[in-house]
Amino acid sequence: MAQAQSAAPKTRRSPTTVALVDILAGFAAGINVTLVGHPLETVKVRLQTQPSPPNNIYNGVIDCVRKTIQWEGPMGLYKGVGAPLGGQLFFRSLLFSAYAKYLAFMQARPTPTGKPHPLSYLEFGLGGATAWGVGTIIECPLQVASSQLQTQLVRVKAAQAAGLTPPETYKGVVDYLRRAPSSFGLRSLYRGMDVHLARNIQGGFFHFFVFEATRREYAAYAGKPVTEIGLLANMLCGAAGGVCFWGLTFPIDAVKSAVQGDSLDPKIARYTGALDAARKLYAEGGFARFARGLDASMMRAVPANAVLLATASMVRETGYAYLDKPIE
Repeated sequence: MAQAQSAAPKTRRSPTTVALVDILAGFAAGINVTLVGHPLETVKVRLQTQPSPPNNIYNGVIDCVRKTIQWEGPMGLYKGVGAPLGGQLFFRSLLFSAYAKYLAFMQARPTPTGKPHPLSYLEFGLGGATAWGVGTIIECPLQVASSQLQTQLVRVKAAQAAGLTPPETYKGVVDYLRRAPSSFGLRSLYRGMDVHLARNIQGGFFHFFVFEATRREYAAYAGKPVTEIGLLANMLCGAAGGVCFWGLTFPIDAVKSAVQGDSLDPKIARYTGALDAARKLYAEGGFARFARGLDASMMRAVPANAVLLATASMVRETGYAYLDKPIE
């Protein structure tokens, strides 16, 4: 009799362990990107939401950084950091888990050879759009809380300059989350959800499309598997994806920041919604008004997305390789 074939070696891979690796990858990436990118995110939002000249508070990136440190100390650049940092476990984990699930679903399609279905760059982009769209559910409240804290100084300064009573302020993220919903309801958490979703779906497509395409093209050029291209190459490809995300969505982001950083009180709010904000921003300065803060955004996009995508990919790929090792 022919000897029976030995059973395939047992590994640690299971739906649960794969999900845990995806969550860990998102968590690690989220913590790193927040610590690296939040100071310039604060500068970007303040430049986007300040009054137009001649009533502007800041004259550019350097002036905004200088005045922030002068008025609030160095930690002023981390204003509102509690919201994105505390939410990374949920947002980035959901983002990268959704991305991994989408890719696994697409690879599971039947092929003539029985091997996993090869993914195209377009499918990577669609996975990014899907993942960022799903992640908006958690990111939106975090961004609103962060934007409200980042822009409250702008609102206070503007009120003082106009001789008006300064608006209500919050001491931090916890104070905001505790008080704002009771006063303003769901709009204190999901204000600007429509424009936020529009930015994330469009940006998410290019974010992952460019990242995955450039790293795979580099791997093919170097003659090595994509999992072995190294940290520096992953960071450069991540930076390219981030530049495309922000460069191609910045006008939408300007509207999002304006809406989410606006006063929650409808009596004194400047905008009634995204379309109203876009119309009023254009009236303030034409198309150039939508580029305010773009320099800060591009300065942030390179290091932040280099860290974000490189961390997530390398943690995920290292974790998957560990799960696939036979258990002795």
